[in-house]
Amino acid sequence: MPRERGFTLVEALVVITIVGILAAFGFPAMTRFLTTQAVRSASYDLFADLIYARSEAIARGTPVTVTGLSGVNYKLGWRIDAAGAATNPIRTQDARGSAIVLTASQNAFTFDRNGRVDATMTFNIVPVEATNQDYMKRCIRLDPSGRPKSAEGACP
Repeated sequence: MPRERGFTLVEALVVITIVGILAAFGFPAMTRFLTTQAVRSASYDLFADLIYARSEAIARGTPVTVTGLSGVNYKLGWRIDAAGAATNPIRTQDARGSAIVLTASQNAFTFDRNGRVDATMTFNIVPVEATNQDYMKRCIRLDPSGRPKSAEGACP
């Protein structure tokens, strides 16, 4: 009689158990990875928009303002406006759906025609869940020269 091919119920249960154990160990690491990537993505987008706003102010020879759409909570988005064109923004950033907190030291700031800003700004980008891991946090500083600087860890 030919022997039938396939897996027995016991073999299938053993494989499912092993996959379940591996998934249980891998899930927390994957969650941390996705959170870290969300923080990095937000910081890269903000950093690029700060450089863009500064270069537009210099190129246009006119002040350019960056404004949070919901006060200092930049997670809900921001807009970049040139002087005299407040009804037609140069660029906007939509709200982020990820589990991060992105706050600024003030709601709005303006790059003058030389690319300088009127005040020092800080942007703190951290995961929603409290963590002591600095590699999961980002701080972007905008000094009076108008050049943004990004650093690992939360802003002091």
